[in-house]
Amino acid sequence: MAFPASASRRARAVVLALTAGFALSLSACGQAGSEPAEPEGTASDAQVAPPVVIKEGKLTVCTGDTPPNVFYDENNELQGVEIDLAKALATELGLEASFEEYAFSGLIPALQAKQCDVIMGSLYIKPEREEIANFVPYLYSGTGVGVSEENPKDITGFDDSLCGANVVAITGATGGNGAEELSQKCVDDGKDPLEITLVDEGTSAVQQVIAGQVDAFIDTSEIMSFYEQESGGTFKMTGEPTGKIEIGAATLKDNTELNAALDEAFQALVDDGGYHEILKEWGVESNDITKPE
Repeated sequence: MAFPASASRRARAVVLALTAGFALSLSACGQAGSEPAEPEGTASDAQVAPPVVIKEGKLTVCTGDTPPNVFYDENNELQGVEIDLAKALATELGLEASFEEYAFSGLIPALQAKQCDVIMGSLYIKPEREEIANFVPYLYSGTGVGVSEENPKDITGFDDSLCGANVVAITGATGGNGAEELSQKCVDDGKDPLEITLVDEGTSAVQQVIAGQVDAFIDTSEIMSFYEQESGGTFKMTGEPTGKIEIGAATLKDNTELNAALDEAFQALVDDGGYHEILKEWGVESNDITKPE
């Protein structure tokens, strides 16, 4: 599919797979793979070096399939908000960004195994995760619910209309935890629990919803908005996002030097306008972490 020359970068870069059988889905989720970025720094001007980072002159980033923050475009290249943020932060540190791809549930284990320096993959900042990692917040997020165009169960959002519904969520992500909590509330209120299926990545979840195999997909509101646009309306977000929360760059708890360096780099990116340019480029200004709540 060709885009006109005037098309936005996001329109040119977005995944075309929803209407073409998700040909570019992340079929290898759960297995690490390297996707190096273009060189943006050199070891000579690096602000941090081993053992603060794993490899000389590189910031190794664990990430996964969470569009529009991270996804593959039609050329099978990583794109998205967090990819651009990672590259910009690496540049601020005089490093080159490289990316290791994992299923969402594998991100924290990979960090703990020192397969990467930092996680940048739509990781919500939650108390249990702060016991393992330090964070540099860089985006707001929220929970959304996606349904098919027909929406036969008349689901209205993250509410009791989901009681008794068959829903899908991503393994290890907050959407699945939220679904379990809502399911328990349904039972406490004398209603049927949710039937929850877990998958490793979003394209599979959306496919199941569109095919009528499940009633709804629960994950971030950004993912819902992304796939709604990409599906041409065959998949849509229903209701309003709930549970506003921060997401950020996670480093190991004892690697305080890298956390401090990333924090300074992020502030520099905000101060010089680069952060807001990235948000504008991807149309996610509403997720701006620097705006007051």
